Amino acid sequence: MNRWHAFTGFLATVLTAFIALTPVQAANAQPSSELAAGLLVNYKTGVSPIAPDGSPTAANAVRTSLSVGNNLGQGLFSVDFAEAVSYPAAQVFADQLKQDPRVSSVAINRIFGRSALSQKVLPSFKTAIRAASAVQSVRVADAWNKDLPSLPRVKLTWKAPKSLYGAKISYYVVEYSTNGGKNWSRFTGTNQPSYLVYTGISAGVKYTYRVRAVTKLGTSLKLGSPSTAATFVATSAPQSPVLTSKAIVTSTESMVTWQAQSVAQRGGLAVSYTATARAEGASDVSCKATTNSCELVGLLAGTNYQVSLVASNSRGSTAAANAVASAKLDPMFASQWYLSETNGINVQKAWQYTKGSPNVVVAVLDTGITAHPDLDSQVLKGYDFVSATSRTCGAGFTNDNDGWDPDASDPGDYNGTENSSWHGTHVSGIIAAAQNDYGIVGVAPNVKILPIRVLGPSGGCESDLIAGLQWAAGIHIDGVPDNKTPANVINLSMGNRTASPCGSATSNILLQIKQLGITTITAAGNDNMDATYSYPGSCYPTINVGATGISGDRSYYSNYTVQTTSDGSGIGVDISAPGGDDRDVASAPAGTKGQIISDYNDGTRGPGAPTFALEEGTSMAAPIVAGIVALLYSIKPTITFEQVFEVLKNSATKFKAGGDCATATVPKCGVGIVNAGNAVEYLVTHG
Repeated sequence: MNRWHAFTGFLATVLTAFIALTPVQAANAQPSSELAAGLLVNYKTGVSPIAPDGSPTAANAVRTSLSVGNNLGQGLFSVDFAEAVSYPAAQVFADQLKQDPRVSSVAINRIFGRSALSQKVLPSFKTAIRAASAVQSVRVADAWNKDLPSLPRVKLTWKAPKSLYGAKISYYVVEYSTNGGKNWSRFTGTNQPSYLVYTGISAGVKYTYRVRAVTKLGTSLKLGSPSTAATFVATSAPQSPVLTSKAIVTSTESMVTWQAQSVAQRGGLAVSYTATARAEGASDVSCKATTNSCELVGLLAGTNYQVSLVASNSRGSTAAANAVASAKLDPMFASQWYLSETNGINVQKAWQYTKGSPNVVVAVLDTGITAHPDLDSQVLKGYDFVSATSRTCGAGFTNDNDGWDPDASDPGDYNGTENSSWHGTHVSGIIAAAQNDYGIVGVAPNVKILPIRVLGPSGGCESDLIAGLQWAAGIHIDGVPDNKTPANVINLSMGNRTASPCGSATSNILLQIKQLGITTITAAGNDNMDATYSYPGSCYPTINVGATGISGDRSYYSNYTVQTTSDGSGIGVDISAPGGDDRDVASAPAGTKGQIISDYNDGTRGPGAPTFALEEGTSMAAPIVAGIVALLYSIKPTITFEQVFEVLKNSATKFKAGGDCATATVPKCGVGIVNAGNAVEYLVTHG
């Protein structure tokens, strides 16, 4: 598979003379048939995925050579072909494997170029094994960490059951309830007699916990009796408060207001707020309150003051992340036309309310990331899920000489004569490049980037993408350290043409991610065709993004909506955002060619020096939306996927009159062009 065809936002011109494949080349290219790397298999309860001879269990049911792949989590395993096969051929092999009675389900692991906290599935137990007695001495203790002050954490410890009835403990299941034990949910299982809870809980909420042992006898498993219940209310430092008034005040406009915080946002404790006004040559002026407003008294007439806001409780203090857009902007801001009011997303209006919270995490599943002064302060510890074991998925090499590991840095995705794209760095800069008087600034410059490498020199595989999605969401994968900073937003700037529907494995994960309160953003594709034939943008639930140029019309390469539902809404592109268009340059800033400037690297193979590049594609449009969604999470951390899209839809800019998007008989380009300023203001005023 051509690596450049696979990216949905590859593209274009580096400021230092690098030129890559453009969207028109991609649109005119004849893609190879859709290929599969292997199968995605769920085995039935008690069945090992590996047969005694080391081959995948049930491999003899398939008339082709199979090898063991990766444990993807939640009982899902990849099984690799000896070489890539066509999608129809893979379907035949999948149908054969389904006939084996030891197999629960089979999906196809496609190759592409460039989803409630899941519970450990418990088996249907055989009656020959007796349930263990109750786990003993369950205790819950506060595990708050001053290094992560706004994160509530508790630790459960217990002792093994007295009676195992001849079986051995396989693992423990931790269950929790928010209604005093009327209904129970489960965290991922653990092999240890302790469990640290740091995701899926809120400060100030009374949780009830219990533990059960799962025992094993032969190949049979049995869920034991529940322990006695233990309750606990965790607390933390408050989350960042959010100004609802402007961050510039004067003697005639001196009232400061902020969004009322929920119990969880207050860290479960009493909170006081301090607003401080600062101006050069003037003394600071402060006011305090325990509600959500106070008035600054004593401001000098004719002076503009910038406001800071701090929320404090007994656990600590947290500053508001939303400082006003400063008069001094980063040097390349003038080239970032896509952030402007006239032709872009009006981001400075949004920045009057928030530039993002450092508690908000955007996972970028891409080629990894390189060191860059615009990004170094923004990046969390990520993971590399590019497989080295699969000859078809990794093509036998990953450019970093290993497989899955904790290093999410981009070693370069050079392949043959094609130089490295540094795609993940460019995408990350669009979202969250720091406002630091250097280079560019991101849409949400105060949020954090979680880099997850799922694309290598040969593109990627659905299996690695699924593993990356689960890890991004904080879902446990055996053999991989848990992600301690789960994402609020996930960006997928990738894709390829497909004649097949979104696979059930990907759709199932995306649904779980949505139920966890995470919003996934996808790129619609650069093939100038029906967006329903581009994976993973065609998957649900995601917000699928098309691209527009500086004039506000569809970029010539952007995929689009063809089909509609009975209510007239489109199936394909949900919303559009600036992605650049080098054929639409009439009002473009000098030197930009109507494209999107962002962070980059000047290395042709491996990493070199940090630099900047111009690119275009739906790969650039998607992270613009991801950055705006991160601003929404900064204001309302509990916002849901449906609420996110409702805000984007009700605040979008209408398409250019007479243009391709506006005149189409179907909503060809989605509900409009995303507008950051309107979106943030809509959420602040409508809640």
